[in-house]
Amino acid sequence: MTLNELRTNIKWWESKRWIYNALVGLSGILTIFNVLAESPYDWTFEDTIGVIIWGIGANIFYSLGTLIELFDWYYLKNRLGIKRFRLFFFISGTFLSCLYTFWCVMTYFLWTVW
Repeated sequence: MTLNELRTNIKWWESKRWIYNALVGLSGILTIFNVLAESPYDWTFEDTIGVIIWGIGANIFYSLGTLIELFDWYYLKNRLGIKRFRLFFFISGTFLSCLYTFWCVMTYFLWTVW
């Protein structure tokens, strides 16, 4: 892999980050609003900090896509061919992140409200 290919790989992942953030954020916001509409929960400053930390953590995990590609290129000399599966990793990772966000919000509110 050349330096130009490396830039192209990073550009590919970074150009899709906004889609990931929008979908994961939307799944979290919709779940939070649906739960808050049906419960007597008072939103606090700590909840806002938790949402911000969740977003930072989600973006750290999103960056694993780029890092796994770099690992395959540098250490394994492209033996795994991760680049061929990047769209699959993007779609499945985004779906699983949305599902995990939904599950965590529901679990949080079930433990604190009900």
